[in-house]
Amino acid sequence: MSTTDPLPAGHTLDDAALQQDLARAHAAARAMLGCDHLAADAVQEALVALWREPTPPVDRRGWLVRAVTFRSQTLRRSLLRRHKHEHGAGEHCRLHQGCDNPLHHAYAHELGDRLDRALAELPIEQRTAFTLYVETGLDYHGIANRLSLPIGTVRSRLHRARHALQQALGDEPAD
Repeated sequence: MSTTDPLPAGHTLDDAALQQDLARAHAAARAMLGCDHLAADAVQEALVALWREPTPPVDRRGWLVRAVTFRSQTLRRSLLRRHKHEHGAGEHCRLHQGCDNPLHHAYAHELGDRLDRALAELPIEQRTAFTLYVETGLDYHGIANRLSLPIGTVRSRLHRARHALQQALGDEPAD
């Protein structure tokens, strides 16, 4: 922020005092984040928030340090979540082989985990028929022969399994 930037009413730029406040806020952010460029991002976001305040805070230094602290905590949580999902997501992924987008890997694994939970909750008869259909590629007749069941029973079990999985996967919110 330079002295030519428009400021809301009541905000003034005392360069020496502001530089001290910014240095203290930057030091607090760097201590929390361990990185200068992330600390600079947190300070910049806090400065934008300060600029948007209709009236200046009474204790500008304290306000800046608190604002930078909150932004640093949010940024740190976000980075930890991203690290958790991105670095473990692609190790054993068959769904996105050849894709280097960590978001695709994370989404595929999250969906796979939800599908595994939903499959585990199916009644054993439906789960068996569905697993045979998916893993072996057998048609209705092949599954009926393998399980010694009438073809109509296999069709109804597969229909119920698909419906239950669709409900289970559709009802859960995507985080």
